[in-house]
Amino acid sequence: MDGFYLGAGGGFAFMNAKDRSSSYMSTSAVANGSNRSDLSKWGVFGTVEAGYDYQMNRFVVGAFTDFDLRSLKARKSTIGTSTATPSAPTPIHNVWYKVGNSWDAGVRLGYLVNDRNLLYALGGYSGAQISSGARLDLYNFGGGYVGSSPTASESGWKSGWMLGAGWEEAITDHVSLKLEYRYADYGKAKSSNYASTNSYARQSGDVSVQSVRAVLNYRF
Repeated sequence: MDGFYLGAGGGFAFMNAKDRSSSYMSTSAVANGSNRSDLSKWGVFGTVEAGYDYQMNRFVVGAFTDFDLRSLKARKSTIGTSTATPSAPTPIHNVWYKVGNSWDAGVRLGYLVNDRNLLYALGGYSGAQISSGARLDLYNFGGGYVGSSPTASESGWKSGWMLGAGWEEAITDHVSLKLEYRYADYGKAKSSNYASTNSYARQSGDVSVQSVRAVLNYRF
């Protein structure tokens, strides 16, 4: 397994965010909301990749880059607390995380078990479109929506690191199929919005993505 290659494929991804969020409003009554738990979501994705391998006896060293098209969104709503009377609006704390398209760039080191099968480990950098936010909504269950705190939100590309392992088999002299597992860590996604001393929302969560992919490569 030597030389330049291009490939395409897809797989399954699992997003996890270890959320720590809270919200607060003080009008005629004091309302609070919070969440201290993991938010997760799984889904499918497509990927395209390019790379180059160099074979030295039974060892293979390579570099690669790829781009994943995906959309993983997890949200949670929890009932908050209020100093108001039972007939007053009920506070609902909302928090959400979304991991969109991503890219990876890294290196891999493999060992040829036989002439057509390669076992390898990989690692490198990763970047993803990540958005997150939190808000406290007030609802009167007899009359519907009443109002909300300011929305805390963040959106943009975040960078991180990734590790993985895989197995690649040469189907023909030019075509190979690989199965691969990856873990990517993007650090904290956080935001806050303090409109005044009487109203705020904030969130912070450690975001990671695990994926299993199958990719068909053509080697030149």
